[in-house]
Amino acid sequence: MILPLERDELLSRWEGWRDFAEAPALEQPERLSVKQIEQLSEDARVAYDYHRERYHANFLVKTPQVVRLNGRLWDLLDANQQGPSRVKGAAVIDSPPGLGKTTAVDAFGRAFHQRQILRHGRDFDDGQTLHIPVCRVAFSGNTTTRALNESILNFYNHPSADASRSRYLRNRNLAALAAESVRRHGTRLIIVDDVHFLKIHTDEGVALANELKWLANEYPATFLFTGVNMSSTGLLSESKTDKKLAMSQIARRWTRLTLPPFAHPVGEHRKTWMTLLGAIDARLVLANARPHMLREQADYLYERSTGMIGSLFKLITLGAVHAMRDGTEELTRAVLDEIDIDVAAEDAREVVAMELEEKKLAAAKRSKPRSVA
Repeated sequence: MILPLERDELLSRWEGWRDFAEAPALEQPERLSVKQIEQLSEDARVAYDYHRERYHANFLVKTPQVVRLNGRLWDLLDANQQGPSRVKGAAVIDSPPGLGKTTAVDAFGRAFHQRQILRHGRDFDDGQTLHIPVCRVAFSGNTTTRALNESILNFYNHPSADASRSRYLRNRNLAALAAESVRRHGTRLIIVDDVHFLKIHTDEGVALANELKWLANEYPATFLFTGVNMSSTGLLSESKTDKKLAMSQIARRWTRLTLPPFAHPVGEHRKTWMTLLGAIDARLVLANARPHMLREQADYLYERSTGMIGSLFKLITLGAVHAMRDGTEELTRAVLDEIDIDVAAEDAREVVAMELEEKKLAAAKRSKPRSVA
C-alpha cells in the first residue's frame, strides 16, 4: 500500500495557514487489541501505525494555562473594534521555552480564523478578493524593518515580495504595500512569532520597534507576539529618553501574558496535573493502554518533564512510538526510561525530584493531626 505523504505547507504562507486553519481535526484511530493488530495484513498494519503516529504527534489538550490565555486573547480581539483613528492594543505571550507558546497561539489563530470566516464569508468584492483573517510571520536572528515587511508580503503572495529585493523599492513603499494587503484582505489578527530576536539595543532594533509602533497605528488588525524572556530584552521597558521613546509607547500599548509551567503536583496543584494526565490517557491509541496508565505515574512524569508541557508531550510521543515498535503497546516505566528528551528537562530531573519530595513531606507534616495531651 502506498500512503500519501503529508507535504504540509509553511504557516508563513497563506496557503499553508489556510490548510492548517481549515483542515478537519485528525480523527482518533480505533484502539485495536494486540490480537487484532497481529491479524492485520502487512499493508494494513503499516497504515494503522502511520495513522497512530500522526495522531499522537498532533493531538492537543487544553491546559488550564491555555484556557486562561485564550480567554484574555478573546477579550482583546473582541474589544479591538476601534475605528482607524484609534490605536489598537497588542499582546505578547512571554514565557520560557517548552511551555507551548507557539502551539497555543497557532491554535487560537486557527479558532479566530474559523470564526471570522463564519461571520464574514470567504471572499469580498463579489468573489474578487480572498478573505484572509489571520497573517502569521516570524522574526529571525537578523530581522530588519525591510525583512519584516517582506515577510508580510510573502505571506500574501504579493508580487512585490520578489521585486522588494531591488534596492529601488524603498522600505516605506514596502510598508505601505504590506499595510494595503492587510486592509484589502480583511486581516484582523497578525501573529508574530519569536519577537525576542529583536535586538532592541541596536539602531536597527530601535528602528524595528518604531516600525512595529507604526504598524499598530496603520493596520486595522490586532498584533499578537510571542517571545522568550521579553522583560529582559528592554522592549517592554518604559523610558522617557528620546532614543527609547518607541519602547515607552510599546510598554503602554502591549499587554504581557504568560504561560506558566505546572506547579509541583502536591496539595491543591495535584488535581490539575492529574486532570492533564487523564486527558492524555484518553487519547493514547495503544493496545495495552489502561485508563489510569499515566496517572499512576504522576510523580515520575512530573520529574521527567519538570512541569513543562513541551517536555511532557515529547516524552509521551516518543514513548508511544517506542511502545508500538517493540510491541509493548503501553507506556510503562521501563518504556519511558528508555526515552531521552530535551537537555533542559534531563539536566533538571534530579533537582525537580528532590523539590517534589520536599514539598510532599512538608504537605504531610501540615496535614498530620496534632497529638492530644
